[in-house]
This record gives sequence, structure tokens and C-alpha cells, in this order.
Amino acid sequence: MIQKLLDIDRRIIFVLVLVAVATPLLMGTVLPITPTKEVQAAYDEIEKRAAGDVVLVSFSYGASTVPEMQPMARAILRHAFRRDLKIVAICLWPEATGLAQEVLEDMAAEFELQYGVDYAFMGYKPGNFSVILNMGQDFHSAFPQDHWGTKADELELTRPLRSLKDFDLVFDLAAGDSIEFWWIPYGQEKFGFPFAAGCTAVMAPDLYPFLDSGQLNGLLGGLAGAAEYETLIDHSGTASKGMSAQSFAHLIIVAFVIIGNAAYFISRRTRPEQRS
Repeated sequence: MIQKLLDIDRRIIFVLVLVAVATPLLMGTVLPITPTKEVQAAYDEIEKRAAGDVVLVSFSYGASTVPEMQPMARAILRHAFRRDLKIVAICLWPEATGLAQEVLEDMAAEFELQYGVDYAFMGYKPGNFSVILNMGQDFHSAFPQDHWGTKADELELTRPLRSLKDFDLVFDLAAGDSIEFWWIPYGQEKFGFPFAAGCTAVMAPDLYPFLDSGQLNGLLGGLAGAAEYETLIDHSGTASKGMSAQSFAHLIIVAFVIIGNAAYFISRRTRPEQRS
């Protein structure tokens, strides 16, 4: 029996992991999720804004991080539009343009938003941190027109915006180093606006010092952060379902690690008896 456990066919493990991942996704199972304090802080930043306040959302991620970042963007925008906040969206990564447009169009349909009044999409601008500096000095100079060529002065939402100080909150969704190397030193530190962010799970540990210093007012880290935010807004989406699938898969892996180690140590204890 012990030897059978040690020699278990790896295909059995693969099948069990597949079942563990597929079952909660197909059945829509959502396990209880407890939001962490940094996600709660990001939620509170939007919650404390008054109706009509303007939030700048920067998209700085690409297709490779869609499973983590796109649910996060949906959750944040859904919360903001529920609060009747105005959204101005920009892209600092060229890949992010189509992803941002997709989320904005979905939210516009869901909340029956009017373009140019409730939200605006300014598109992509190259330059990294120089774009942030330019926005801080003159927003219309950085983004003179929106993604489709309409002048910023012609949109009701962007017409009165002159600098980053005119935004009530800035939210960066990043899969690179835009949070700590672009937005904080060249934006938040220089112009003093409230700043929150979302990032991939692998990036999150490096950003905790900025939470402690107060330069970052809230943080969503990876799929877990997106799922926690979905819990706070009481809207289970792909992040919550994905975390359930991930949790079941981890349980299967942990179970086999325990079984394998137990079988190994038992076999070592019984081996001398078998020799004799």
C-alpha cells in the first residue's frame, strides 16, 4: 500500500487538479473571502468621495496579466460608477488601450453612462513618467484630445481639468513599475493627490513600504486583491470564482504533499523490517 502511494501515476494528480479547478469555475462556487486592510483602504478611498468627484484611472498593463488585472479594473470602475463618480481613463502602456476600452464600454452599458459627461477615455500617450509630469503641469497639454480625436476642451468632463490637482483620486492599475517609479516620485509626491493602486501579485510585496509611508493610500494585489474588492462591493465576478478554483487546486496539492511525505517516512521505518 505504501509503495503504491510512492509510485502513484502523475496523471492521476493532473486529473484531480483539473477537476479541482474546473468544478468551482463551472458551478460558480465562491468561497468566503476576508478583505485585507490594504484592499479595504483602497475601497474606502472611493467610498469617501462625493457624487460628481473625478477619478483618474491609469491603465498600465497588457494581455499577459489580464486574468489578474482585468477583474480588478472592473471591480474598481463598478464601485466608482455606483458612487456616481466621474472617470477619466488614460493608458501609459500601449497594450492597455484595447483592454481599457473593453472595460469602459462594458461599464457604460451596465450603468447607462454618457460619454464625455460621466466618463472619458483619453487613450495612450508614450513617455512614461514624463506624461505624469506633463499632466501635473497642464492636463490638456498631455492629453489635448481623447482616444477618438475629440478635443479635451470639447468634452464636458475634461474641459475644466487643468492639472493632476484637479482630480479627487488617482488610481493606477499596473503590471510594471509605474506605481513606484512613475506615479509616486513624479506624481503623488510632487502634486499631492490621493493615490491608490492595483498590481499583479508578484509586485505587491515591494509596494508595502509606500503604504506605510502614506504615499500609497490603498493597494489591490493580484487576483486575491481583486476578489477581496469584489467581496467589498458585493459583486462576485471572475476574481472570486478564480480564487475558489485556486484554493481547491492548492488543497489537492497540499494533500498530495502530505500523503507523499507520510508514505516516504513510513517506508523508511518499515524498510529494515522487510530486510530482516
